[in-house]
Formats: sequence, C-alpha cells, structure tokens
Amino acid sequence: MDLFARMPELFPLMRGGGAFLVLIGLGIVAGAFTRQRRTRLVWLIVGAALGVIVMAVGGATKVIFAGLPYPAVWQWIVLGVAFLVEMGLVNVVLRKVPDWNSRPFWLWILFIVGAHFLILGPSHGPVCFLLALACMANALIGLRATSVDLRWFWAVDGVLKVVGGGLMVLLSFSLG
Repeated sequence: MDLFARMPELFPLMRGGGAFLVLIGLGIVAGAFTRQRRTRLVWLIVGAALGVIVMAVGGATKVIFAGLPYPAVWQWIVLGVAFLVEMGLVNVVLRKVPDWNSRPFWLWILFIVGAHFLILGPSHGPVCFLLALACMANALIGLRATSVDLRWFWAVDGVLKVVGGGLMVLLSFSLG
C-alpha cells in the first residue's frame, strides 16, 4: 500500500497537529508585518490559542478527526517528550540570551520550535520532519544574515508552518 494512502492510519495526530500549525503560522505571518515586537507576540498568541481550540473542539467532537484511528500510546509519549525537550531548550535560551527583545533570542526560539518538530516526526509524519529541517535552516540563516530584518525570517517561519501544516491536513484526508 502506498505510504501517502497509509499516512492517516500511521500518523493519526497529523491532522490536529497540521491544523494547529496552519493557525499558529497565520498568526506568525500576521505578526511579521507589524513593527512592534509586542504586537508580533500578540499575533503569535492568538494563532496558538486558535490552534489549541481547533484541536480541542476537533478531538472532542470528532468533526476534524472523523475516520482516524486513535493514536497509539507511544505517539502520545513522543508528543510529551517533544514538549518537554522544547521547554528545556527554551530554558537554555532564556539563560544564554536573556534579552527577550533581541534578534538572537527570537531566532533561537524559532530554531528550538523547529527542532522539536524533529522529535514529532515519528508521531506526526514525514511532513513534520521536513518542516523541522526547513524551520531550523531558516533560523540558522537568520542568525548568520544579521543585515536582513528579523521580520523576514519570522514571516518565512510562519509560511513554512502554514504550508507544512496544510500538507499535513490534506494528507490526513487521503484515507477516506
């Protein structure tokens, strides 16, 4: 059987994760076009909140997740480990780059979020793994290309999340 056809069966967390990524990605893109960092953060929070709501409503009503198998215990464990690693790495960045308003701080945060997608690859599918590589590369380029406005890298990160999340949602419907 074709891997694409089996993706929803193999990665049942893919649809919810993809929906979350689309919404947080849209928040990131919207924030990229604002001048104030505080406003960027508001858009990020709005996108994340909407993503959590969509996942919660979809999981509770089975509207979004209809027809998908229940994730295996190990997939939930992978999800938990990814969040724990992400939180641990954010704490490292907070100690090493305590200025929340600095360019390096935000680029390292984008890198860490990308890195946690690597861990999510086994539970959320290959698109999530590829998204990890793209987000991490974007952040690393941003750390090196200091003459380019941070908002470009912020915008690219958001677009990557929208596209990757959208692909995850679309591929999750290939089952039925």
